[in-house]
Amino acid sequence: MDKINISQKDNYNKNFGISFRSSTIFYFKKDKNFKTFVNFMDYWTIKKSIKVMIIASLRDMKGKLILRERLSFENGHVINYSPKIDEENFEGSLELEALANDLLGIPFAAILGVYEAKNSVTMVHGYTRNYSVYEIEEGRTIEKGEEAGLVCRDNHEVRSFLIGHNGISKKEKQEVVMWLSNNEGETIKTSFELKELNPYETFKIYPRNHFPDLVSFLNGKEGNCAISYRLKGGFTRMVVGNETIEGDEFQVMHSNFNYNRHDPGFVDDTVGFFSFPYTKHHERQITHIDPFCSEGKYEITNEGSKSIFESSHRKDIEMKSEVLKVKRIDGKMPARLNIILSAFLKDSKCKLPMESARGFYHKSRPPKHRLWMAISLGKKYRSKIILHSIRDIYGEVGNNDFEILLYRESTFDVVSKKFSTKNLKDFEEGVYADEIFPEMANKKENEIAQLWLQSSYGGFQAFTTLEAKNGSASIEHNY
Repeated sequence: MDKINISQKDNYNKNFGISFRSSTIFYFKKDKNFKTFVNFMDYWTIKKSIKVMIIASLRDMKGKLILRERLSFENGHVINYSPKIDEENFEGSLELEALANDLLGIPFAAILGVYEAKNSVTMVHGYTRNYSVYEIEEGRTIEKGEEAGLVCRDNHEVRSFLIGHNGISKKEKQEVVMWLSNNEGETIKTSFELKELNPYETFKIYPRNHFPDLVSFLNGKEGNCAISYRLKGGFTRMVVGNETIEGDEFQVMHSNFNYNRHDPGFVDDTVGFFSFPYTKHHERQITHIDPFCSEGKYEITNEGSKSIFESSHRKDIEMKSEVLKVKRIDGKMPARLNIILSAFLKDSKCKLPMESARGFYHKSRPPKHRLWMAISLGKKYRSKIILHSIRDIYGEVGNNDFEILLYRESTFDVVSKKFSTKNLKDFEEGVYADEIFPEMANKKENEIAQLWLQSSYGGFQAFTTLEAKNGSASIEHNY
């Protein structure tokens, strides 16, 4: 099999061609116990001084257009949006497009999707999009999906799922291949026919429908799933996750490339670093490298504890500190490894953990001086900001202070708070947004705002949470 090369250098250099359109698509669901909305800020103006027109398109599962409307930043720098429709029960997709008369640089829109079930909350940043005709004509597309990243937690109460969205053209029926790996290092494979997909059609796949012995194969532990399939005119990333069978809990993250079947590229660094949001506020804090990764053997170190991981053999690491060091011991280090974290809030009784995935850091990553992220300021949810400095690569922070700017949906006023390096220890554990901005907090029942962090130090990374009163939580990394 010829592997598609996923160039991290192109990503770092923003080599995406002529990008006058930036977009993303989310799975959308609405019923009496479930709500979907999106959150984003006008970073196009703030970051690049470019005005954009925002178009929202709601489609049903078959891809039929239900509603299209223009969104604008009329009242503030942030938009929280859910299309208003008469249907009480609805499933489909919500596409957001930012159109400009200048180069946007990156065709992926930095927008967050939030899903509220009866007993849970979860969020995920934009994971897929439809390609523009420019990209298709120039061949700047990935339509052959080799995706991994789904953590299967299937048992008699929970089922895992994958949700994908076809692109702008009809896709003929196809054979789909799936792999399932368990905690014992065993992998099984199946294939099935996926029917013809309409343009913009959304499809759901439940692995347990195709692996009849899935629950016994997992044997009460977590496993991982990968899938091979194709789209027409759309990026192959999916939203994946787990839900309780009775429907009261729902947790998602996005899939990642299966780097056993994609070429990740390789770097000269022998070591990569992953900064995990390890905090006293959480428990059952576990991380693992996705077993569907570049073939090889790796040494994983956390707080002096070492273990060996081999591709196709899942290895759970119970975290003891925030830094995970990964070293390839039988060849060159791949430029990309997908590392998945899971945790619960302290004393949470929820069945599903917060879960997120992120690649590791290496010396080829350029410094990043501006981060932005979503936080809750309302009464319904609390949000922690967890801030790390990647000192192993970028050196000590020194006297580089940092500033946090608050952007909201109901005002164009921007509130700024400045912090020194002596505050970093608190931020490593997590500082609640309502403690940073007490004068702005709890004014509304549900307000999702945006933070912009800036510093002359280029090695910061951040995570933020959404935390419900019942112990459900979600976590995402900064843009």
